[in-house]
Amino acid sequence: MVRNNLLASMAVALTFVAIGCIGKTDYKPVAEVKKAAPLPDHEHGEKGPHGGGIVELGDEEYHAEIVIDHDSHAVAVYVLGKDAKTAEQVASTEISVAPEGKTALTLKAAPQKTDGNGKSSKFELVDHDTVHELMEAGFLHGELRITIKEKPYIGHIDYHLDGGSHDDHDHDEKKADDKSPH
Repeated sequence: MVRNNLLASMAVALTFVAIGCIGKTDYKPVAEVKKAAPLPDHEHGEKGPHGGGIVELGDEEYHAEIVIDHDSHAVAVYVLGKDAKTAEQVASTEISVAPEGKTALTLKAAPQKTDGNGKSSKFELVDHDTVHELMEAGFLHGELRITIKEKPYIGHIDYHLDGGSHDDHDHDEKKADDKSPH
């Protein structure tokens, strides 16, 4: 009889435990699971709207585009939105580009015509020697530091210039001027 009472008590206890656990699981039905946000409409490694390299800022909250222009001797950074296409105006007056192993470059705000008063979506440094050095290397690896809406962002720069380096251009000119036999 004691054995039957013990078995009955255990059965009742297990029933209460099972009832108490119903609905208290960490698992959710598939329909209730929040779906991941779709990826932004861009591919990593693709060129930006100005033909430069894209840099991710934050968890793809913003992007930047690095452009190195041989003709104007300028390094420009365009601040872009989540889609990596739309200009994002920021209140910062300067940003920093730190090439690996080199001193950081300071780019100053260079507002575009569509930027609001006191805001800029473009930052620029005009420096012949810096641009020549970057063109000669053929790439820019480092960090971009910018503050957007009072939040600091650091983006990893992995930008490879297309169309050869500045050395290729100089080499072609030397060939044309060199009259000695090879």
